Amino acid sequence: MATVTLTDITKIYDGGVKAVDKANIIINDREFVVFVGPSGCGKSTTLRMIAGLEDITEGELRIDDKLVNDVPPKDRDIAMVFQNYALYPHMTVYDNMAFGLKIRKFPKDEIDQRVREAAKILDIEELLERKPKALSGGQRQRVAVGRAIVRKPKVFLFDEPLSNLDAKLRVQMRAEISGLHNRLKATMIYVTHDQVEALTMADKIVVMKLGLIQQIGGPLELYNEPANKFVAGFIGSPPMNFLVTAIEEDGGALYANEGSFRIKLTDTHAKLLKSYVGKSVTFGIRPEDVTFSHKAEDGVTINGQVSVVEPLGSETHVYVATSRNQVIGKIEPSVKIAVDEPISLIPNLAKAKFFDLETEEAIR
Repeated sequence: MATVTLTDITKIYDGGVKAVDKANIIINDREFVVFVGPSGCGKSTTLRMIAGLEDITEGELRIDDKLVNDVPPKDRDIAMVFQNYALYPHMTVYDNMAFGLKIRKFPKDEIDQRVREAAKILDIEELLERKPKALSGGQRQRVAVGRAIVRKPKVFLFDEPLSNLDAKLRVQMRAEISGLHNRLKATMIYVTHDQVEALTMADKIVVMKLGLIQQIGGPLELYNEPANKFVAGFIGSPPMNFLVTAIEEDGGALYANEGSFRIKLTDTHAKLLKSYVGKSVTFGIRPEDVTFSHKAEDGVTINGQVSVVEPLGSETHVYVATSRNQVIGKIEPSVKIAVDEPISLIPNLAKAKFFDLETEEAIR
């Protein structure tokens, strides 16, 4: 397979719109890397520059140390799977998968062998004589993936391939693509706006916003040690709670004061936030890192009133309105909490994060 290296890659469209700004990424051989971020963040543009479908304005793109900025897409030895399956409706599944090999003048025996091997891997052997209109959405996506597999490329590129599928099928195909990566031991680059896909599939995640890379790291690294408020809020579902709090000193201890409550900080956080005394910061805590109590306690609890209860079967999400903010917590489904009930949340301060109010960078 291959290593893909992006060095100061920049894309500027007509009118001066900078879609990607100095992206520096190393994608190692056989690694599964996911680009994730909201619409307009530059993730698909970056993928298309790797594929050769977008010109690179500045920077260098290398595949296995070979500079490929000006190499045509057909000569980059990559295969791409798109959001829309792009299957030929008049061709059978077999011919759709074989088409790319036929135009490259591969021998018939080799084409047949590759198509049938890919069909077996994807469990679509019985579909080879069907046409796309006779296939479900999931089956069409498997055919699109199979068309890429038969190429045996150095790099697989996936551009939001599951967006057109229903929720249940997305979960199934997510697992199938992860399993495919494990079997093929291939270098794969995958673009999605769905952070759940990123967390469950990736060896390494690249989080992007407005054309800039916010953080690169493993799923747990990004979840547990976000570099800034954007990453902390984007990775995780439900997202991290953010509360603007003033840092105060009282009796030698530091407190985060939201207005309707104040939380006594741990010694570790007190050391980090000593220079912020008299200033405001963003206090972040994930929904799973709070426990519920009916006893309000100064310095310990976040106090508010239940505004929404969302039962999800395996867990229940509870929205608690303070005088200034809304906090989401997770509880066991057996626990009964009613709307409008006064409630207190006890944050696990060992898991709390603090962010600079102006830069939004993590304070650590």
